[in-house]
Amino acid sequence: MDLLSYSLFWKGFLSAFFIALSTSMVGVFLLIKRLSMLGAGISHAAFGGIALAIVLDLEPMTFTVLYTVILGLLIQFLVEKKSLPADTVLALFFSLGVAMAIVILGITDNLGTNVFSYLFGSILTASEVDLLLSVLTFFLTSLFILLNYRKLLLLSFNEELAKLRSIRVSFLNYSLIALASANVALSIKAVGLVLSASFISIPAMTSLLVSSSFLQSIVLSVSFSSLSLSSGIALSLLFDLPPSGAVVGSMAILFLIVSLGKFIKRKVLGSP
Repeated sequence: MDLLSYSLFWKGFLSAFFIALSTSMVGVFLLIKRLSMLGAGISHAAFGGIALAIVLDLEPMTFTVLYTVILGLLIQFLVEKKSLPADTVLALFFSLGVAMAIVILGITDNLGTNVFSYLFGSILTASEVDLLLSVLTFFLTSLFILLNYRKLLLLSFNEELAKLRSIRVSFLNYSLIALASANVALSIKAVGLVLSASFISIPAMTSLLVSSSFLQSIVLSVSFSSLSLSSGIALSLLFDLPPSGAVVGSMAILFLIVSLGKFIKRKVLGSP
């Protein structure tokens, strides 16, 4: 039977598709705010939540999303209230999450194939709960950006000016980080925590290379992300490749193609 006829494939694909869309939207705002490494820090910190869920026999992704959102809010609190550099806080949680997971799983003898699927992704193991969480997160992210687009735009480029215009900067920052954390946690199922940061950063970087407006950068980021996901999964089916590597590899190749195209346009044709 063709793999495409299996419901488990479509559950995995749709789950990854909705998360690819929402992470690509959030990623543009994070890159402008110079928080591109948030994805890497949060994803590795989430490893601790995955370990706790496995040991406590809880639904892994539901617990991990909640755990990761709390961590994201704590990171934002430390950066905002304690005046700590964001990269320093992310490095701390990055290391702490991985160390905690290794200790917990090592003590309880749970370092097995189940953990391997979270490290490197396993689209075919996505459950109905994963799909539901992905759809819910996508709609919450889309609604948040739609309702607060102009405020987020100003916040991303000039936070001080946003404060002067009585915009609830703190609320928007915490909300954006919470949604980004949930998106990163859910992308772990698709490409693993090792590569999940790519969903946040690469499509957004690619779109910023060629976009002429902020709105266009979001639209292009969503387009590049969905194209990379679809082509990556197609390549994995055709050549029996790991889906996570094929998807992220497609994102990287698309980034290189766009970069090369922009370079040729600027140097050869003399266009900006």
